[in-house]
Amino acid sequence: MLRMREVSDRNRSKFEIIAEILSQLRKPTGRTNIMSHCNMSSLQSGEYLSFMKSNYLIRIATIAGKVTYQRTEAGREFLKIYNKMVMLLDPRISAFSLI
Repeated sequence: MLRMREVSDRNRSKFEIIAEILSQLRKPTGRTNIMSHCNMSSLQSGEYLSFMKSNYLIRIATIAGKVTYQRTEAGREFLKIYNKMVMLLDPRISAFSLI
C-alpha cells in the first residue's frame, strides 16, 4: 500500500520521487504505468529512470517486445533505508510498503 501524503503546497523531493517509483516496481512495470501512478511527465520519468538505471537501482528488460523496469537489490535496499529515515524523522507518516 502506498503511503498517503497530505495535500500541501510543497513539491516532492527527489528522494520521495525515487522511492515512489521504486515502490511501483514490485514486478516488471512499463513506463506508462510508472508515469501515471507517480504523476510524472514523459520527460521527468525518463530523467529519473535514466538516473536510477545509472545508479543500479533499477534494471531494464524487454518482455514480449515491451520495455519493462524492475528494481534491483540496490533499489530494494534504497527503499528500506528511505522508509527508515521517514519513520525516524516523522513517525506520524507511514512509509512506502516494501511488499
